[in-house]
Amino acid sequence: MILENKKKLSKPYNTLFTKRDKKKRTLIIPNLSHSFSVISASVVRGMGYNAIALPFANDEAKKLGKAYVHNDACFPAQVNVGEFLYFFKKNSLNPSQIACVLAKNCKDCRAGQYSVLTRKALDMAGFNEVAIVTSGEDTKKIHPGFKANLFFQWKMLWGIVIIDLLDYMLRATRPYENVLGETDKLYEYYLEKIAKSLEKGVKKALNSLDEAVLAFNSISVNNTLKKPKVFIIGEILLNYHDTANRNLVKYLEKNGMEVIIPDMINFFWRQFYVDKIMATRKMIKNSFLIKIRAIVFDIIIKFVIKRVNKIAEKFRFYERKPNIKELAKNVDGIIDHSIVAGEGWLIPAEIIHYAKKGVSSFIIVQPFGCLPNHITGRGIIQLLKEKFPQINILSIDYDFDVSMANIENRLQMLLMALKQHS
Repeated sequence: MILENKKKLSKPYNTLFTKRDKKKRTLIIPNLSHSFSVISASVVRGMGYNAIALPFANDEAKKLGKAYVHNDACFPAQVNVGEFLYFFKKNSLNPSQIACVLAKNCKDCRAGQYSVLTRKALDMAGFNEVAIVTSGEDTKKIHPGFKANLFFQWKMLWGIVIIDLLDYMLRATRPYENVLGETDKLYEYYLEKIAKSLEKGVKKALNSLDEAVLAFNSISVNNTLKKPKVFIIGEILLNYHDTANRNLVKYLEKNGMEVIIPDMINFFWRQFYVDKIMATRKMIKNSFLIKIRAIVFDIIIKFVIKRVNKIAEKFRFYERKPNIKELAKNVDGIIDHSIVAGEGWLIPAEIIHYAKKGVSSFIIVQPFGCLPNHITGRGIIQLLKEKFPQINILSIDYDFDVSMANIENRLQMLLMALKQHS
């Protein structure tokens, strides 16, 4: 039976980012990591847009995120949405002159739906005139005036590999500095300088990075007694977002640890490796074209990393990092190489790499209810302990209501276990 007088559905996105908005609106970049957001804003500005990076979410921002994002959605979504809402409420901004920028990846998890959650939250909070832009394919036609083209991808690739080195120098130097705060101060200076240089070109950014390495080498340190290392890995935002993970890195450093965090480029590089595997097995449509694309991007990423590594080798604490193929070999017989949901096989692959290098303490961070990372994170702990009996692995779930006291108690258990075996 055909229903009469059917009610026409309203458009899900009434506010679009059009070509005219390029000069009209300022793009607001949320945080993945501090350095990632600063670099992303510089790349977007280099494309001719106005762009600024958001401050990290504080407790008030997290409250707003919880108020406007359902608890069934993951904690990182609440963090990013809360950052936007707090910034808009605190600053007197014209909603018709700003736009939120969001990542769009992880098709198998809720990270692919951040734009939907953000649109709903903005409308509920009275910011319906704020537009939304995503870095992924615009399947819902919400930002016809913005596209993450090859220029954007090229610049972002260089930016990510560069900040991986800058962040590595920060964490390798800060625990040993003789003048408290000197490393952080130098880091902020060169992050800003590299970001401004990248707007003008890759060569200028590399020159600034080369200068940064020499500056970090000049910091006065006392590393006669090496501190025990702890490796942190897990869901990508919790891994790198300082206030989302309750400043985990600095807490561990204050307790006498040196912290290692995986290079961010591996998260993106892994996708092309998986695409090649799946295309070779003909598990996806257009397998030939996807395989060629994966091979090309793999070559490009290796080229960029090789170029940055020439600079990295000048750093006094330099250690070679594994490439994505080397990491993948670590999970042979554990997880199939085609698994890509969440962080997929990267979690056990990275843990195995550092366990082989002598690191004995590991922390897996994940949002409460994050199914992909519970499977490849907490789900593989027992197996990894069987392979490496000497290691300790702590899995921490995060949500808005988790207390720092609870996190701290569990961290202290890890630290006490480390002291007993040192």
